[in-house]
Amino acid sequence: MEPILKVNQEVLITIKRLGINGEGIGFYKKQAVFVDGVFPPEQVVVKITEVHKVYCKAEAVRIKIKAAKRVKPFCKHYAECGGCQIQHIDYSEQLFLKEEMLKQAFDRYTNLDTDKIIFNKMIGMNNPLHYRYKAQMPVKNTQTGITTGLYKKETNDLVDIIDCPVQTESINRVNQEVLEICDKHEIYAFDSNTMRGLVRYIVVRASNFNDEVQVTLVITIYNKALKEAAREIIRIPGVVSVGISKNRDVKNIEIFGEEVEILEGNDSITEGIGKIRYVLKPKSFYQLNPQQAIKLYSEVKKHLDFDVDKVIVDAYSGSGAISLYLAPYAKKIIGIDVSKESTYSARHNKKINKFDNVTFELGEVKDVLQSYYNKGFNPDVIIFDPPRSGLDDKTLDLLIRKVVKKIVYISCNPSTLAKNIKVLSKKYKVESVTPLDMFPHTSHIESITILKKI
Repeated sequence: MEPILKVNQEVLITIKRLGINGEGIGFYKKQAVFVDGVFPPEQVVVKITEVHKVYCKAEAVRIKIKAAKRVKPFCKHYAECGGCQIQHIDYSEQLFLKEEMLKQAFDRYTNLDTDKIIFNKMIGMNNPLHYRYKAQMPVKNTQTGITTGLYKKETNDLVDIIDCPVQTESINRVNQEVLEICDKHEIYAFDSNTMRGLVRYIVVRASNFNDEVQVTLVITIYNKALKEAAREIIRIPGVVSVGISKNRDVKNIEIFGEEVEILEGNDSITEGIGKIRYVLKPKSFYQLNPQQAIKLYSEVKKHLDFDVDKVIVDAYSGSGAISLYLAPYAKKIIGIDVSKESTYSARHNKKINKFDNVTFELGEVKDVLQSYYNKGFNPDVIIFDPPRSGLDDKTLDLLIRKVVKKIVYISCNPSTLAKNIKVLSKKYKVESVTPLDMFPHTSHIESITILKKI
């Protein structure tokens, strides 16, 4: 069968919905067409750029009818940078469209009647700017010195960005000063073409609790100039920790290498929620948007009845943020995470907060859970906060064989969430789904789904 559309062909389409990458999706004679920079219900003349078996990609030539909620992007780099995808949409409309995307994922990947599921309103931000408290930015060499930025969408071309409006202002300031110090000490960015240079990434994390800043340079090889630079970086106001991590493998998708070596200052910074303190090392996981993280943990707590939800497993527990937040209310909590750095931080955080009802286990969730079940352990609730890939088949199989009373599933990917729900719905009923906007102006969707044993 011949494709309906051809490359370079121009057609008029109406955008029906937003895709998972923030693109507008319309249809031409039932052929799906993906177009960046547009959204429902805009009518757009598009030029076909790619033709595939079940869909096409296109670029907008002219917007014939603009949406009422279209706004001017606030970032001067928006047209080039791939960091944000939907700045051209009014924030209230972003929230609405993300709610719709979440429902559509359930419609597409589950066999459930979504009209019978409670989909709550998305929990947004009052001020959706300067919300990111951690930046992992690649660097490059220019004629005027080393610089940092973000990649253009689907390329390795770096857009020079010093002042990012979604990163907290302290990170932007520290990034600028770190670059100046690197220039002063002739510390150059690593060039994968020539295989020369030192620095691959500058990783900066700030604390929303006490304004402490942690700087880690991801490097290819050690050079004594790094120690000299670290002595100056630690003098930047707010910076309390300066480290390096060696990662020479250009094919490695991970930012950090195996270890982090502290050159100056402390080995961690402190984050906090209420009376709870979290000590974070450079590789420890903690939510990038701490203001929304508080709302997320509060929403999880709201769905727990501690008179019956006494024994809780916190799967993919990271640095123990959720475990310790719930510790004052639960009888027993077991956190599980595969990251050594995060588990170390979690155990340390347990000590400084003086909780004796929390245990943190290092290992794969499926393996640790199975070992506990083998000992006759039966939790009341399991909280899952997996990576974008969702729950693996072995964990799903375990949940079907060893049914728990309640699952709280925190997801950052509606598609994998819905696919997992399809499996879990054999033994569990979806009670409610609450979306939360962890990353405004991007297409990312966080959500909390409550499942109960049938």
